Amino acid sequence: MVKFKDTDFLHASSRVRSMGKFMLTSRQLNAMVEAHSIDECYKIVNDAGIGVGTDPADYEQALKQSLLDTYSLLEELSGGTDVFHIFRYEHDGLNLKSLIKAQALDKDPSSAMTELGTVPVAVVKEEFRRKKFEKLHPVLAQAAEEALEALAKTNDPQVVDILLDKAVLAAMSGTAANYNSKFIRGLVAAKIDIANIRCLVRIRRIDGANDFFKRVVASGGTISTEVLSEAYAKGMDAVLGLIEASSYGAMLEPAMASLRAGGSLTLFEKLCDNALVRALDEARLIPFGIEPLVVYLSAKENEVKAARIVMASRMAGVGPEQIKERLRESYA
Repeated sequence: MVKFKDTDFLHASSRVRSMGKFMLTSRQLNAMVEAHSIDECYKIVNDAGIGVGTDPADYEQALKQSLLDTYSLLEELSGGTDVFHIFRYEHDGLNLKSLIKAQALDKDPSSAMTELGTVPVAVVKEEFRRKKFEKLHPVLAQAAEEALEALAKTNDPQVVDILLDKAVLAAMSGTAANYNSKFIRGLVAAKIDIANIRCLVRIRRIDGANDFFKRVVASGGTISTEVLSEAYAKGMDAVLGLIEASSYGAMLEPAMASLRAGGSLTLFEKLCDNALVRALDEARLIPFGIEPLVVYLSAKENEVKAARIVMASRMAGVGPEQIKERLRESYA
């Protein structure tokens, strides 16, 4: 088990704190929403150091590049540790989903793939072609093989999502367990909890079978799969009661009335994301160590998501109030 020394990250901590001062703030995001034109909106993104010199139409690539640069920098500053892979497994999972589904449809998956994963797209494609996964996390590799077999048998693309989504969370948990860091393990557990809570509500709302929920729910969170499954089997009232009694209850409380009435999930989804922001609150007070680096990365991911929401919404002609409803809490 790897144990981090705070003093190993003195320079890195100072550097990311300095860079954090230039990230998009809630005020700037609101200014993007209210901007008179797409160009004016995108200029605010450029002022944060993202996509400088690029066209607003290319904002998605600019956002991805900004995040990719951040992953690379943090891995360099931390001496090459794979702890930041925790945040990249989701992109590996997306690439594998794209490859598996595209093969079934005889389509080119390239446009749906991303370099944000732990393994370059070209390498993932080659390993997929050979059906021999050596660079990917073993849990993801195994899930890919299972997903290929399951899709061939069932012709149901949903099974691909189920297997790989669970594998992503398992890979995160497995990597976090390699480090003697209560903060990192706690953050991953929170991610798993929130993923399970989302599944709990979404599937219960459509009256999915108990067996289906058991296939989806992931282990490794602070709320056991047994407790989650028991609440699921009892119905929506038990589900909401479990959420309210959990450590996430206070954060998610504003969405409870809407959930009980069968209303929109928009507020619930937003509050779930915000709950993950709050999971970093204590770490933000730590002056140096691995924590400031992880907080900065989380902040960067949040910044990219927020900028994407605003840019995509503005280009689609969505009104300011609707955009603001979609925005999550900002780290900056």
